[in-house]
Amino acid sequence: MTALRIGGTIISAICLILVGLFIWGLVAGEPWRFWAIAAPVIVGFLAVMGIGFSIGRLMASTKIADSTKNHPEE
Repeated sequence: MTALRIGGTIISAICLILVGLFIWGLVAGEPWRFWAIAAPVIVGFLAVMGIGFSIGRLMASTKIADSTKNHPEE
């Protein structure tokens, strides 16, 4: 198997395990039901904040070329 197929198999297995844990958490009872909903929300929120931080850092650190150098004076 190639590295991509192995990686895909691992990702698929992890997703199946997480879906099983999520459904078990919803069915298991009250303390687990809260965390079954809260944990994905926390992870999603942190992922969105990380992407936003990355975009902001990229925008802040990008140097802008001086546009007057490219256009000769008329």
